[in-house]
Amino acid sequence: MAALDTITQYVAVVLAVFTGVYNISLLALGIALARRADGSLRGQLRLAHERSVALPAGWSLFVLVPCLNEERVIANTLRCLLEGQPGVRIVVVDDGSDDTTARIVRAVGGDRVTLVRRALPAARQGKGAALNAGLRTVREHASRDGLDASRVLVCVLDADGRMTPGAASRVTRRFADPTVGGAQLAVRIRDRDRWALRLQDLEFWTLSALTQFGRMATGTVSMGGNGQFSRLSALDSIGSYPWSDSLTEDLDLGISLAARGWAVTSTTTAFVSQQGLTSPRRLLRQRTRWYHGHMSAIRRLPELWTRPAVGLPGRVELTGYLLTPYLVTLPASILQHYAVVRALYGDSAGMPRLVPGAVWLNVLAWQSLPFTAYLVSTLLYWRRTDDLPVWKAVCWSPAVMVCMYLGFAASWRALWQIVTRRRNWTKTERAVEAPVTSGASTAPRRAHGDSPRRHARS
Repeated sequence: MAALDTITQYVAVVLAVFTGVYNISLLALGIALARRADGSLRGQLRLAHERSVALPAGWSLFVLVPCLNEERVIANTLRCLLEGQPGVRIVVVDDGSDDTTARIVRAVGGDRVTLVRRALPAARQGKGAALNAGLRTVREHASRDGLDASRVLVCVLDADGRMTPGAASRVTRRFADPTVGGAQLAVRIRDRDRWALRLQDLEFWTLSALTQFGRMATGTVSMGGNGQFSRLSALDSIGSYPWSDSLTEDLDLGISLAARGWAVTSTTTAFVSQQGLTSPRRLLRQRTRWYHGHMSAIRRLPELWTRPAVGLPGRVELTGYLLTPYLVTLPASILQHYAVVRALYGDSAGMPRLVPGAVWLNVLAWQSLPFTAYLVSTLLYWRRTDDLPVWKAVCWSPAVMVCMYLGFAASWRALWQIVTRRRNWTKTERAVEAPVTSGASTAPRRAHGDSPRRHARS
């Protein structure tokens, strides 16, 4: 046990140092940028109520919407795009749906919407394959119209995604810098009246968004699957099929862009909203897929360090990001429970002493560190949102542990799948929503009587 205690102490020190140097520094950078850009952490919310803005002259933007049985949400998504994003063209990729998705697209869409239908066995091979099929159509349109690939943007939007009015135009301005190859919007979760959805919104809108803002300093913002923008010439530099068959094709794309010298950034001038999951089983399945893709992406590290196009700050930041599951999540899950067990059954907690006295006092001292982090995260969330009073935010602090344990479970499940070479892609289920009305493009109310358990098939 003495040897295990010593190992645990070293692991605790490494975890604490890595978290402080990497995660906390990015969060602090992100907070500073958000405050400087919007005047306050809450300023970004105003964008949901602003008027649409036309695309800058000389720019073209195509929105790729991959669909697999999305009849419950696709109509609202198309209406919001057509009304809120002037000048954009939409390419809907029906990836072998057997519901009424294609019929709805034809009924709602007009001359700005192109439907690409894929049939089995080519269909249902993952989101990356569907996006590559849609990109072929974009390239055909760009070639036919004689468009400059460096001034053509490709946006990826999930079938339940809704960008703030004029988001496409505001993001386009980020690409005035010729070194920018990609941009990722911050994400909000809609219908935050249930605790699971509130926690997911806290994770996306605060922790993820602010650290993403911090990563703008190195130009290595992580690409997400919703609200993702890429310059067509940057996609062309990757090849005919820029989206891989990875379970996290979005993360893989961001690494490919960085490896070729393209900067990936974000913006505080737009965001995208989406549905969340209320089923613990489905949420765990989704996060396991994310961790599986993230942890598998470590194979890209040699490419990042051998390509001269990647600057040193970008290499260091992306290395830290790719190593996070291995250096933080997995070790923390062991450390958390080992300390408690040693406190209950041994005379040492197996951890460096923070306070003198009984073992259980030292365990409480160590547990106060993550609890303080939970409290800070909920207070930051309160500063970032306008629908939660401060006292409720404080009361939410212990609930953030759910996110931590969800990460523990998902990371170990993902590791097991990697070791056993198991791999499957399951789409995120959708809930029924009320039809969108004019001016309600980012936050529609749920239909009366709708249950979070009524999801589309996976």
